[in-house]
Amino acid sequence: MRTKPKASSVNIRNEAGASSVEFAIILPVLVVILFGIFEFGLVYRDYLAITHAAREGARMAAVGEFSEAEVVARAYPVKPSSVSIAYYSADGIARHGAPVEVVVAYDRPLRIPLFATTKVHLSSKARMRIEY
Repeated sequence: MRTKPKASSVNIRNEAGASSVEFAIILPVLVVILFGIFEFGLVYRDYLAITHAAREGARMAAVGEFSEAEVVARAYPVKPSSVSIAYYSADGIARHGAPVEVVVAYDRPLRIPLFATTKVHLSSKARMRIEY
């Protein structure tokens, strides 16, 4: 005598492709999250590079050896879009003890799959007192 199959075993056979469909739905989300984490790490690395370059530029300006080309070289692996220097004194002339500020800016493209490429504006400034 044949017995009727249990209802639970019938349901298992009918849901055989469900995990593949669920994986296909969740895969793009996982890829975007993975690339987002990776891009965040690269943006943070670039931010640290321009912060270092701004600090080094302010130090060079404070001791009287400022060179924009040297500040750009210190921002490796980033090529800054702008480097500016400002002296803060009553007459606009660099004087001993007056602050000098160096601002380094960089526009970094974000490349995340399934999203349009956008740019993130990174900027860092450093201020030191003139020593010469």
